[in-house]
Amino acid sequence: RGRAGGRALGSLSPRWHGGASSALPAALLLLLATVWALVAVRFRGLPGFTGSSGRSAAVAPRIARTLASRAAVGSGVLVSVEIKPDRIEDFLSAMEVDVTKSRDKALDPGCLRFDLLRDRDDPNKFVFYECYLDDGAAAHHKTTSHYNAWAEFKASGGVVSQSVAKVETASLPAWAFQTSDCGNKPTGSAVLVTVDIKPDRIDDFLKAMEDDVTKSRDKALDPGCLRFDLLRDREDPNKFVFYEAYSDDEGAAQHKTTSHYKSWADFKGTGGVASQSVTKVETASIPGTWAFQA
Repeated sequence: RGRAGGRALGSLSPRWHGGASSALPAALLLLLATVWALVAVRFRGLPGFTGSSGRSAAVAPRIARTLASRAAVGSGVLVSVEIKPDRIEDFLSAMEVDVTKSRDKALDPGCLRFDLLRDRDDPNKFVFYECYLDDGAAAHHKTTSHYNAWAEFKASGGVVSQSVAKVETASLPAWAFQTSDCGNKPTGSAVLVTVDIKPDRIDDFLKAMEDDVTKSRDKALDPGCLRFDLLRDREDPNKFVFYEAYSDDEGAAQHKTTSHYKSWADFKGTGGVASQSVTKVETASIPGTWAFQA
């Protein structure tokens, strides 16, 4: 994409870690649902197609969204950019087009998620969290007019620096990528935690993280958690990124008091983590509600 990942995320090159067999059926179903969505839009209102209520046209995009949300991320990027202070408004205008239209299955069928996150330590730095079904879907995204909104802004000289980290969840169990809704409010406290796990401890790590990740999404156990994804580096299979989004700092603090967080803390306490770094981000300071996908 020519975009990039940040301080804690590093500069990475792509490598596939498997998971293709599980992604193919979802890809086929997503394609069929997307075609249905396009047909629904083209013929909306014709007798015998939607009836008086227009339900078929409304249902098709919803099915496409549901199928996309259940697919593994075969091609994801964490893109970190620094924007010139006097170009922030132009940047946000361009990114609102790119982000919101990327989520439209009729326009960008392989895009599973797109969040724009702001660095909490530097308001001129941002991270794009983009998830695609596979590399083909990511490549298609770059052909769209909404991607061009970002590309044109970049060409105008508004970007100071950028880097990219390439990630995936296709090589991980299905629980790694959240499929439930995140709600309709921004995240006031989110983190991108990059960890390097000792090779002989990967199984123990994934067992601990399954408990932490899945229970964090349970509102009865962790009410302030909006989203928790576990991502794997596409170049180094021992490197992972946690994407954790909370309603606010209180929600994030409460998370650390839970028994499921302790699963991660206990694993870390056994010496299974070779290194760790954290980037703190949020979307609450970005005007509107579009930056964090529901």
